Amino acid sequence: MVDRDKLTRAAASFKAFAQREFDKAVRELIELAFRYKSAGKDFTWGMDPELDEEANRICRELSDALAERAKSVARTVVDEDVEHGDFDGAWDRDKDTLTRFDQQGSFLKWMLEVWAATAFANNIGKGELRVMVSRYIANPFASPLWAGIRQDIIKWGRGFQRNIAAQIALIGQDAIVRSVRRAEWEDEARAGAKYYIRRRGSGYECPECDELCGYPIPIDEPFETVHPRCMCWPEYHDE
Repeated sequence: MVDRDKLTRAAASFKAFAQREFDKAVRELIELAFRYKSAGKDFTWGMDPELDEEANRICRELSDALAERAKSVARTVVDEDVEHGDFDGAWDRDKDTLTRFDQQGSFLKWMLEVWAATAFANNIGKGELRVMVSRYIANPFASPLWAGIRQDIIKWGRGFQRNIAAQIALIGQDAIVRSVRRAEWEDEARAGAKYYIRRRGSGYECPECDELCGYPIPIDEPFETVHPRCMCWPEYHDE
């Protein structure tokens, strides 16, 4: 059975990695954009096909690095605590993870396009822009860039992503927990478990979790997390 504290620590460790990779992508995208500073307020990634492809490459590398790290962290937990679980199968069945990372990379690209155009129009340098972007990510409503960028994002119909860095960390953490729990369930089923009881792993109120916890669930129903940051865990029984 997976050690709950170990799994929690493993998932938490992904957050620092995600922040570093996110910061790296932001730096690279800003450096790339500043090659076209003369475009001023009319700057867009699409103004040059090579520029657009390079921006896409940076975002793909971010997405791939996040997915690989999440998979590596999850595999470490499985290798230590799950004897016969099919980790690769459990991970590969979770098709949503890489897609969600890709979506966040797209959000980052779109937002940095507006940030760069705003910077060029107001003669803001690279260092100052990096600081402003960091403040915006931490709290868009307190940022001087907020009003203009918000209007552009609404105009595009993109929706508003408040904190991409936090979102990619959450996506990876949830993927780690889901894949480990799926491998653990397969292992327990092979070992002869007949059912499991979902137990709450946190003290906060959650009607969704409360409704599913505390009663036997047949082993042929895979254990699944209910929502992002779900800390529920399965208690397996063989009789």
